[in-house]
Amino acid sequence: MNTGDLAKYYGGGRIGIGLLLLLFPGRVLQGMLGGREAVTPGVKLLSRMLGVRDAILGAGTLAAASAVSSNGGDVRSWLRYSAVADAADAAAMVLAYRHLPKRKRFAMVALALSGAATGAYLTTVLDA
Repeated sequence: MNTGDLAKYYGGGRIGIGLLLLLFPGRVLQGMLGGREAVTPGVKLLSRMLGVRDAILGAGTLAAASAVSSNGGDVRSWLRYSAVADAADAAAMVLAYRHLPKRKRFAMVALALSGAATGAYLTTVLDA
């Protein structure tokens, strides 16, 4: 499997995560935030905003990765945007760390950092 395919999977995964956050914010977030009572209307609003952002980043990455072979699409830029967004998410979680559920906060930060690291890595090794 080449790195162009990995970039497509990365983009597709972002689309999936984005759509889940957009369409089912309560279900996705109650597990992360410690129950239904933590998922307020404001939290759902922010979830949907993040979901749209992730879906757009994923769609841009997927489209650019698909276009590389035909017109040299700029997949590296989309991967960078995604990595920066995930790094910013991780920083925001670190700032709110003591307010996150104790059993889940480390995993939440690690997940955001892994997304940032994956995007950054793919940027450096992309075949195109």
